[in-house]
Amino acid sequence: MRAGTDLLILKLTIVPLALLLFGIIERRHGPRVAGWLSGFPIVGGPLLLFLTLDQGATFGSQAALGAYFGLVPWLAFTMTYAWCSRVLKWFWCALISFSMWGAVALLSVAMQDGPRWLEILPFAAFIAAQFCFPRGEPSDEEREHVWWGMPARMIAGATLTLVITQFSAALGSHWSGLFTTFPVMGSIIAISSHLQYGRHAVQEAVAGLSMGLASVGVFCFGLYFLLGITGVWAAFGLAVLACTTAHALTWLLFKQKNA
Repeated sequence: MRAGTDLLILKLTIVPLALLLFGIIERRHGPRVAGWLSGFPIVGGPLLLFLTLDQGATFGSQAALGAYFGLVPWLAFTMTYAWCSRVLKWFWCALISFSMWGAVALLSVAMQDGPRWLEILPFAAFIAAQFCFPRGEPSDEEREHVWWGMPARMIAGATLTLVITQFSAALGSHWSGLFTTFPVMGSIIAISSHLQYGRHAVQEAVAGLSMGLASVGVFCFGLYFLLGITGVWAAFGLAVLACTTAHALTWLLFKQKNA
């Protein structure tokens, strides 16, 4: 009962507060930096922890593998939205991108039971994404910030996370893990950037998102491996350490790309 209450509090607070933080950062440093920062597993990490505590380390390990494979549909969503935003309005971009997420998610779930060499696929998708997103120079243009922008993001984030996690635990470890990396942050940042600032801001945000995603991949794969050989808290602690290191390294690459 306590775990369920804690999870409900997590759903209703951590994602909206993270979106508030990213919104403030976006206003100060632009959508590209906000997109990169949102790659840190601030949503998937706690959700995987609660799934592991509720269902056990074996379930948690398989869920972490599902989350790792979930990066492929996440990238499919963001890349599709970025390309569609060049010619379409936000509604059609979102519809096409979520459809793409669903199709790739079905393939990703099937591949989790395939040969072990398929585990290289999310990493390969991350590398490919660095060359596939629509190119655009960072913009220093003044943007008008509407008053409802950040509250709308926070409400949408809480609602979307609540709906997803309400059903994920009943779907088995593969789907549960995959839903922990559902593009909650990515979709809200992409759509709100499109609505408020236009397609150029979407491309900047996706550039940051695609690069910051490396840390999520390191976290999920590390957790998948560590939960089989060590305790739950040690596994999560080491996965967070590896993830933080990866995020710091992507920041160096991020700065080099922006130079």
